[in-house]
Amino acid sequence: DNVEALVSGADVVLDGTDNLETRYLLNDACVKLGVPWIYGGAVGSTGMSMTVIPGETACFRCLFPTRATSGTVANCETVGVLASTVVMVSAFQWTEAIKLLVGDRDHLNRTMVYFDVWSNDHQEGERLTPSPDCSCCGQRRFDFLEATATSSSTPLCGRNAVQVRPGHAMTLDLADLARRLDGVGTVSTTRFMLRLEVGGHELTVFSDGRAIIKGTDDVAVARSLYSRYVGD
Repeated sequence: DNVEALVSGADVVLDGTDNLETRYLLNDACVKLGVPWIYGGAVGSTGMSMTVIPGETACFRCLFPTRATSGTVANCETVGVLASTVVMVSAFQWTEAIKLLVGDRDHLNRTMVYFDVWSNDHQEGERLTPSPDCSCCGQRRFDFLEATATSSSTPLCGRNAVQVRPGHAMTLDLADLARRLDGVGTVSTTRFMLRLEVGGHELTVFSDGRAIIKGTDDVAVARSLYSRYVGD
């Protein structure tokens, strides 16, 4: 309800988030309410952006119908990000927003744009219209907005810790996650769990995606740490 209230009445929404679950949530709200939104992502030297116009273009879920498995997607904490990549993505988003605000829809980008500021690569995907098979814009099913596909978080009373559960069935490759987190903090693993100590917090991650984040009882902080080090 809070997301819908924030989006309702907006002329355009710019994505400044740092995780896929929130982007799926934004996509649900904007498609449901018919509000254009502009996705932007940056990691390493690679940036990407996409302008979603409900009813006219493919939505975010058309292109990414399912989330990548947690622990398999690179993020800024594990591989870093160049400042120039962020600047390029935000400049692209800002320009698309101005086009929408002045009513120049003829010049809107209607594809997913990828670029690499290091290798000078630039690619654009095909122009896609809304897919009738898309669970969001095609079937009008808003799983993330209705909290049927979102993760859950529960403070553990008296332990200064929060348990985070993913919103979908999964099996984590703990050995692979350990390799990705090498150098981020102190990592130890067993067959059944991985433990990461970083920045005054301790994350204990299990193979089914559950995690206990110690060092905070703030759900928002715990979910941010989970997204940063484990994934969405």
